[in-house]
Amino acid sequence: MSYISTTQWRDLETGHVYCEGEPFPFDGSEVDEGRIASLSSSQNKAGFALIKAVEEEVKEKHEATEEAPKKATKGRKKTN
Repeated sequence: MSYISTTQWRDLETGHVYCEGEPFPFDGSEVDEGRIASLSSSQNKAGFALIKAVEEEVKEKHEATEEAPKKATKGRKKTN
């Protein structure tokens, strides 16, 4: 089963900062069921669910969005 982050949060085990909608775990590593249970419920230090189960299609959509090239933006010139 796949999981995504429900909000922005920092993983205290890895130090990784998750953004809302980001796949968990970010590197595709194996995570034990106890940790999944803790992060998907209020039984963690945050006191609310940080991840939720999703279908594989959602995870693939996020990865495709992440790989899309970013548009260049013009910055404002500073005036003194």
